[in-house]
Amino acid sequence: MRTLATLAHWEGIVLLAGLFGVVLWKLLTGRISLDQLLEGDVPDPNCPNGFSTYVSGGRTQLLGATLFVAGYYLLQVVHNPKQFPTMPIPLVGALAGSQALYLGGKARALLLGRLQQFFHRRMQ
Repeated sequence: MRTLATLAHWEGIVLLAGLFGVVLWKLLTGRISLDQLLEGDVPDPNCPNGFSTYVSGGRTQLLGATLFVAGYYLLQVVHNPKQFPTMPIPLVGALAGSQALYLGGKARALLLGRLQQFFHRRMQ
């Protein structure tokens, strides 16, 4: 029974290491592009494709909050790998709030963008 648990443990480690290696390789070779990771787009009739880009505050804060919570979780696992870590309620709430702010900003941009396009077409 002990050897089966050890085998499953090492299989899990090999699987995660393999997935990490593939993603890292694709990042380094450029197959997964991080260009415009933090950029959003807004309708802009002056641009040839109809949109212009800007640095999105919502994407930036969401990435920062996610990396912070993931780092905290990783430290808890490294500190005590034999126990499933518990997350403090305020930290989970902060991550949920960050997600809600990002999604709220996307919903607002989607709805206001359509309204602006509607009125812009009406005025012409």
